[in-house]
Amino acid sequence: MRKIFLTLFNLTLFTVNAQSTVFEGKIMDKTTKESIPFANVIALQTAQGVISNEDGVFKFYIPKNVTTIEISSLGYQSEKFEVSKIDSTFTTVFLEIDEIALEEVIVTNKPIATILSGIISHSKTLLDKSVKLETYYREFVKINNKYSKFADGLIDFYLQPKKKDKLETKLIVNQSRAYQLIGANEIEKKGKADLAEMDSFFDIQKAANGFFSYDYIEKNILSKKNEPNYDFELRSKKDQYGNAIEVIYIIPKPNVEEVLLEGKITYDPVNRIVLDIDIKMSEKHKKNVEITNMLLFKYAFYDIQIKQSYKYINGKYIPSYKKTLLDVYIKFGGQMNDRMMSISDLMVTNFDDTITIIPDKNAAFKERNLYPNGMNYKENFWETNNAMPLSENEERILKTLKNN
Repeated sequence: MRKIFLTLFNLTLFTVNAQSTVFEGKIMDKTTKESIPFANVIALQTAQGVISNEDGVFKFYIPKNVTTIEISSLGYQSEKFEVSKIDSTFTTVFLEIDEIALEEVIVTNKPIATILSGIISHSKTLLDKSVKLETYYREFVKINNKYSKFADGLIDFYLQPKKKDKLETKLIVNQSRAYQLIGANEIEKKGKADLAEMDSFFDIQKAANGFFSYDYIEKNILSKKNEPNYDFELRSKKDQYGNAIEVIYIIPKPNVEEVLLEGKITYDPVNRIVLDIDIKMSEKHKKNVEITNMLLFKYAFYDIQIKQSYKYINGKYIPSYKKTLLDVYIKFGGQMNDRMMSISDLMVTNFDDTITIIPDKNAAFKERNLYPNGMNYKENFWETNNAMPLSENEERILKTLKNN
């Protein structure tokens, strides 16, 4: 049965010692008092940093010899903190909306889709594909509207370029944990399969590869077949330093009776690099979802969400964060007739482009996901290393899985 999924979908992470300064808090909008999710918390002297979670909460173990931390989010004025003045108390950080960042529509004679295609092409050339990415990875699995699995870990991705823009990736899993329901009787299932034992849709071996490819945009939005299904709008704004930032809005045409995507792509027009991607399945077009018949099974995508961000630090273009959600229905004879949702977060906490030695293939992690690795950790790495704190809702979900 796992072959179906293969057909469908092809640490030491900054070790912390007792002397490390911990910067922990919540990032909020100064005016609305609402939390700001996925904000960057960066050590300016290095490429190290973390991302706030959906509740705006972050926890950063500051590297040695770092003097300044910057917290930033698109559309807000960034805030800088001197490390010497940071204490161990939980800090609420208020960011002000960047008043001069009001968007203005840009009228251009050049097709906006062509502009986007050029930005993506140039971004690819600037991404160093021979790197080590130190990351925190986590994943939730939901089957028939009930959460069934959770796994997270500190993972080093060693990437090397191959022919035709392909990447060779080797993983070292430094520490990990995994929780899952004991048996299939815990889940309402319509088929006969033991869904509690099924893998997720994601292949962890390829989790970091998505930073270096924009295939889902080029194929599903910018291709000759699909581009006519969309309208594009280009807007410009300036950040607090007067630097221009441009946003391309991807707007599905309402009269197209197909499943389409919607969202926006933010980029730096001076360096011509993508900064942030926020794409999801268009709510208005979900009514067009159809079940696809394959030889042995049927499937349908009911939701797709992709958020991907990058940093430009000290002249280097660096992957930062990637979130992916897939909600899929699968029918396989009498064995399966179920919905499965997988949600993954991959946060890059350190970037190293000076790597000359990659792990031996025998030392590399070879599984498609972390579940076979089980509870394999030396410490509570999710508390004592750079990781993305679980949101309040995610904490409740994990507590439920722990109690089973």
